[in-house]
Amino acid sequence: MKKLLVTAMAVVLTLSLVIGSSVIMAGNGNNAPTGKHYNLNIIGVPNQKNTNFDGGNGSRIFILRTGTTSFYVNGGNSYQVLDHDGTDGTVGTGIGDPGIIFPWNFSSGKWQVDIWVRLVGPMDTNNKLDIETAYWDGFAWVHWATINLTKNSKFQMKGRELLADGYENMLWEMEPGTKFRICQMRIYLVQR
Repeated sequence: MKKLLVTAMAVVLTLSLVIGSSVIMAGNGNNAPTGKHYNLNIIGVPNQKNTNFDGGNGSRIFILRTGTTSFYVNGGNSYQVLDHDGTDGTVGTGIGDPGIIFPWNFSSGKWQVDIWVRLVGPMDTNNKLDIETAYWDGFAWVHWATINLTKNSKFQMKGRELLADGYENMLWEMEPGTKFRICQMRIYLVQR
């Protein structure tokens, strides 16, 4: 009887772990995790916005489909998009004036988000987005990672390439293809 009880408990524990893991890890068909998250859409446009453009309160940033746009990203206490117009070539102007703030753990020196990305729009070889990331080491920008995105219906985890733990200030250099339309980002808060 004791052996049967131990075996039954082991089966229940194994099933709980398997079912629990699948619930946490399962996405909704697009590969992104389920659960509460923020959306950020980076939208490619053919022309620069007017000088009075403030972007509204939405979770979107406009960039030109030609040339490079510099995104200044800082760590802070909450998630905020401060500059919605990247058509002038920058999102934010520097370390003291970022365009995006992501939650940062000041004690551990770690980013408190996971970022999943995908590119949507037309199926075309020029619907692409290349991202070079760098961190500020206190003296200069140091290359961190290169991300090359093409149209994909599935989200990909890119948080570790976009944000380097140990460095509170990041620079993203985005260079889109001429058919680039939208880069969707899902930002999930995590504790680290």
